[in-house]
Amino acid sequence: MSHIKVHLATTEEDRNKIYHLRYDIYVQEMNRVQEYADHSTKMIKEPFDETGHLFLAETEEGEIIGTVRINFRKDGSLECEELYEMELFRPFYPDKVSMSTKLMVKREYRHTAAASMLCMKIYEHARENGIVIDFIDTNPHLVRLYNQVGYRMYKKNIHHPEYGIVIPMVFLLDDNEYLKQIHSPFLRLAKRFPAGTELAHLFETKFPDYKDIRPLFSMEGDDVWQNIVHDMMLPPSQFLSFLRGFTEEESKKLLSMLDLIDYEDGDIVFHQNQESQGLFCVLDGSVEVVVNREDGVRSTISILNQGEIFGELGFVAKSNRNADIIVRDHAKLLILTPNEFQKLEIQSPTLAIKLLTNLFVILAQRFNEMSRRMLEFRRLYEMGGASRRGE
Repeated sequence: MSHIKVHLATTEEDRNKIYHLRYDIYVQEMNRVQEYADHSTKMIKEPFDETGHLFLAETEEGEIIGTVRINFRKDGSLECEELYEMELFRPFYPDKVSMSTKLMVKREYRHTAAASMLCMKIYEHARENGIVIDFIDTNPHLVRLYNQVGYRMYKKNIHHPEYGIVIPMVFLLDDNEYLKQIHSPFLRLAKRFPAGTELAHLFETKFPDYKDIRPLFSMEGDDVWQNIVHDMMLPPSQFLSFLRGFTEEESKKLLSMLDLIDYEDGDIVFHQNQESQGLFCVLDGSVEVVVNREDGVRSTISILNQGEIFGELGFVAKSNRNADIIVRDHAKLLILTPNEFQKLEIQSPTLAIKLLTNLFVILAQRFNEMSRRMLEFRRLYEMGGASRRGE
């Protein structure tokens, strides 16, 4: 693999490379509808690029493989500021606030250090320019990545006008104590800049519901287990279907590789036909499985409650989602991302096989139930036809 270098886009040629890469990933790979996509030039250039600081990751041969954008509030308004409630961070808002967006890496380089290098470069760039707070929004499968860096949740999920339900996160760039607590790889870089306590105190004061939340990755398996027992009043292996047949030690190891995300009533976890990016399990609450038919009719085919999983077909077959998942009331969902499962396959192949076996059993049970319902529907339909012929 070629050596990777990351630098600020300083020329029109650099920026055009970035705009082309966005198009390649968002439109051609992910089939996303993009408001600013120019299909004639195969570029995506957005209004926020005018005030943004754009970085690109390149190979030694000059091939662009990744990019990210950071905008400083002191240079102009940020995207959807009111949704992120940035004013709650006064007096650091507006002059010491930024927003990072458009982080992406070519598929064949997603297991390299490219994404981490891009994140480190914008951290360094932000601190050099007096920024101490950075905002992002993300999807569930990337929460662990950003948690590990130092971003944390601070409010409920938001409905982004372009991307739908996303998870807003904030990085207190000068809170070295927190970076030390979670063993962030950014701590070494952060020590090059002044550390502070005022911002951390503001976070504790204004966001009391989030100040003590610890990402699961930063906890030992024993702690994750005990937290679930405390909240649910049951050992996880007794109600989480994917842990069936696991020993307590095996369960603890797997649970430490999951992420926990809160959702509100009506939140859409993912859409039908969306790319699969993880296996979900209902820790608390319930979700509705809704299928969109070609004739436009929406049908609820199932309600999933505590302990039940969803997204298992896409996770196993690496296929797109076959239904919408809508939260019915406040729900806590566990997610196992593809990256974490790959780690499990390497570290504990026997445990990975055991998990896959459970998933196949659950899939078989669901297909059998679906077949039973279809046969019952056919029987009732035929009985109705026979009744009409007898009239």
